[in-house]
Amino acid sequence: MCYHVSLHKDIKAVEKDFGKKVAEPDLFEPGYDLNGFAQPFLPVLSTADQNAIHMYRWKLFPHWVKEESAWKANTLNAKGEELFEKGSYKAYWKSRCLVVCNGFFEPHHPDGQKKAQSYFIRPKEGDYFTLGAIYSVWKDMPTFSIITVPANPLLEGIHNEKKRMPLVLDGEQAEAWLLQDLDKDEMSDLMVPYPDDSKMEGYRVIDGVTNSRVNTNVPEVLQPI
Repeated sequence: MCYHVSLHKDIKAVEKDFGKKVAEPDLFEPGYDLNGFAQPFLPVLSTADQNAIHMYRWKLFPHWVKEESAWKANTLNAKGEELFEKGSYKAYWKSRCLVVCNGFFEPHHPDGQKKAQSYFIRPKEGDYFTLGAIYSVWKDMPTFSIITVPANPLLEGIHNEKKRMPLVLDGEQAEAWLLQDLDKDEMSDLMVPYPDDSKMEGYRVIDGVTNSRVNTNVPEVLQPI
């Protein structure tokens, strides 16, 4: 699962680093801890437009949903193993995007303890992850779901209950994700745990990231403890 990400770079930095303009700058709002349940808009690179960064809303709404209040399903994440069969997602496998973030948060449960600790996972080199996602345009608003896959060894130790992680793509894999003619087999080959966990690091931060009653959208949430 991946319900919290960090995007603390401002819009000018993101545009410079990716060499593309943000098409909807009024929707760009950085945050130290962006909670998926608040359905924020996040910058994406999309198959729909390769020339710009667009702002898509986090939580996929299928096109057939009539009213927002009627859609109660948790579609913040989509399991890669269910993508081609599950009703919420199967129509959108050709609608792919990469979600731009500086890192993501996961809970860790020490042995014998109910209370979760919070961990932040970020790249060891560079400032960004790009996370594989699918999107649906609902009432003219693009909405997305981040794909999750089984955890790699680093995330198995951190996210030790669910043992899942978001689909992290970079280099040629990220470029392939945005190809218009990618077929299901080729897409499945990309939906695997990030192979080189030496390129990412995770460390404990202040607890409460997964607690809706605690405001962790503060600079201190990125500091190791």
